[in-house]
Amino acid sequence: MRRLWKTSKSPRGLVPLLALLFCTPLFADHGFNPFTAVYKVSRNNSDIGVRTHALSLKDNQYIYHASMHATGFASIIKPGEVSETSQWRLSNDRVVPLLYEYRDSNNDSRHAQLKFNWQKNSVTNKVGNKPWEMAIPNGTQDKFSYMLALMQDLQHGRKNTEYKIADGGRLKTYRFTTLKNETITTPLGKFNTVKLQRTRVGKKNRVTYIWLLPEKHYLPVKIERHKGDNVYTMLITDLK
Repeated sequence: MRRLWKTSKSPRGLVPLLALLFCTPLFADHGFNPFTAVYKVSRNNSDIGVRTHALSLKDNQYIYHASMHATGFASIIKPGEVSETSQWRLSNDRVVPLLYEYRDSNNDSRHAQLKFNWQKNSVTNKVGNKPWEMAIPNGTQDKFSYMLALMQDLQHGRKNTEYKIADGGRLKTYRFTTLKNETITTPLGKFNTVKLQRTRVGKKNRVTYIWLLPEKHYLPVKIERHKGDNVYTMLITDLK
């Protein structure tokens, strides 16, 4: 994967490189521009994989795709690929999910597909031998599209939001709270970010922190999830 810049000891040398990173916005006048972001994934400071997020636009519908490959010793334990895809559109500056799909190349029984029907305000899921259908309120997101919805809302000045997530035949609630501005270091350099906390209502022991980059319309550059005694981290390593 092509790096956007190399480390430079000269502050002047960073100027054109920083310009390269920020020359293309993630948002066009009509919505999002396509982008690809690559993240290093670690557990308790040990690298376990690489995750790639890619957004594309086709026929006025967006496709947001992520793939995760284990690395190092983790690749021996769990080879193959895990992927998520969310197909959605923008309506009145809001993210409206249409289709979500989850695949695990090592386990076909975990394949899941959610279809949203906004005329009936319902979603159906085909997962293994346990299909389900349920009613959903306006604004409901899938397990992947909520991140784009968050970026879109922050871009339009909407803060401290919460989203209903269709998952497992029931609605989950993700609540976001703005904590502070914080400078973090990544393989791409240092960034001034906005740190948010995501709380899953009813799951107080599962808290996620997200560092977002306002200059790139609140693209996540770091995500840290606390689950029991484990801390899972995603840190951006490439962007184009």
